Amino acid sequence: MIAEEHKTNKAKYAPVPDVEVPSGPVNIPALYSTCKLKKGEYCELYFFTTVGLAEAESFNTLINDEALTLFKADNGQHIWVPTSNSRDKSAVIKDEDLTWEQFGEAVVHLMNAMREHNWQKDRVDMHVKFWTVLEEHPWCHSPHNHLKHTLLLYQSQQQQ
Repeated sequence: MIAEEHKTNKAKYAPVPDVEVPSGPVNIPALYSTCKLKKGEYCELYFFTTVGLAEAESFNTLINDEALTLFKADNGQHIWVPTSNSRDKSAVIKDEDLTWEQFGEAVVHLMNAMREHNWQKDRVDMHVKFWTVLEEHPWCHSPHNHLKHTLLLYQSQQQQ
């Protein structure tokens, strides 16, 4: 009789998996930074700060993937690039000009994004080790902002 009850009311007797409910925010970076990460290229930390992620979230995602924008390359030539891949560089805060707090939040988000985009483990670990050394440096705990800025400048130069 119980077996018959199980057959007729499967949902009632289905096992409930014991898993935790996701509680963290979903961080989706800008298309520009996602494209760079997919290529395995380093991307500016700004895109992974809370401000950069909020900007990406508010960006109009309805841009046609086939739309093109005229872009001036570093060598001075003008080229057509997909609008979704282009980015106004003037609005981006350079790595060395971030606050120490922005740096801290950005490296966590970037590290997770690197993993999500299948970066090799040793490459991700290399970045994590580098950023950990900076965050453990005595200057990052100094009340003097110029010392923190020096660490951010060093980080920026090493990533180029």
